[in-house]
Amino acid sequence: MPAYLKYRPAWSQLLVFIGLSFAIFMVLSIIGMFILARMTGMGMMEMADVNKWDLTNPNTLLIVRGMLTIQFLCLFLIPVLLFAYFSDPHPMEYLGLKQKTPAFYFAAGILIMILSFPLASWLGILNQSIPFPESMQKWMDETAEGSNKQIEFMLTQKGTDQLLKNLFFIAVFAGVGEELFFRGVIQRLLIRWFKSPWAGILAAAAIFSAIHFQFDGFLPRMMLGIVLGAMYWYSGSLWTAILAHVVYDGVIVIITHFDPSKISSDAPLDMNGLSPAIMGIVSLVLVSALIYWMRKRSTNSMEKVYAGDRAPNDPFSF
Repeated sequence: MPAYLKYRPAWSQLLVFIGLSFAIFMVLSIIGMFILARMTGMGMMEMADVNKWDLTNPNTLLIVRGMLTIQFLCLFLIPVLLFAYFSDPHPMEYLGLKQKTPAFYFAAGILIMILSFPLASWLGILNQSIPFPESMQKWMDETAEGSNKQIEFMLTQKGTDQLLKNLFFIAVFAGVGEELFFRGVIQRLLIRWFKSPWAGILAAAAIFSAIHFQFDGFLPRMMLGIVLGAMYWYSGSLWTAILAHVVYDGVIVIITHFDPSKISSDAPLDMNGLSPAIMGIVSLVLVSALIYWMRKRSTNSMEKVYAGDRAPNDPFSF
């Protein structure tokens, strides 16, 4: 029966969502990898080991993009849509995809993301200065190496057609998939659980950053998660966060396409020799001001979003 999860406690819904996502990803990703192996002639175990890839093989690019497609469909899109279907009789509204949103929220979201680049760069520098035990640092580096190698391989492909494909497979897939998963479901459930928008936004942003397993960039990624979460909450529409996320990643893809030296840089935008700290603080002030501006114009509230989640005959719980 659709929406049978609707009145269950938020913590139990969160456990169901995590379990559902893991199960679907494990089953469907194996099927997807098998199909990809048949298409490319590469073994499934070989595909899973980045160090064994032959970067001169044309099929390698197909493998990377195929794996991103599998991740998008099997981890983000299908689990989110199924969970929304079983959680609410109006799943698209539940995910924040059908709300009417004034155009100024979209414009503000894009501007916020552009203005956040210096802040992300500064936080990245601060993150890099945090001392970790040698064993932990080695594990962090090894964990990030595989993912970085895939993305770097894609970004070094030349030609307008490759740029457009990278925008789709990197920026669009990440913007749509991650926002559906982390803001559309995780943040929604955490806000309901904590009964506090900002507690839910912060917790979802921390999970969003940690789940990438790239802890050298934990702080800037968490900052972006907070900003995207605030956009979604104040606008009431997930499309605001999706568009902003796509634009942010798209800018990075375009910059690195024309200047490959920026691929591993902490500051993809050139600050022209200006102090990262000063630019970061200015960026923080401007981003905070725009989020405050969105808040002042927002009509969103706990009552508006979660009133339908109250159990029958229980007007005091969400």
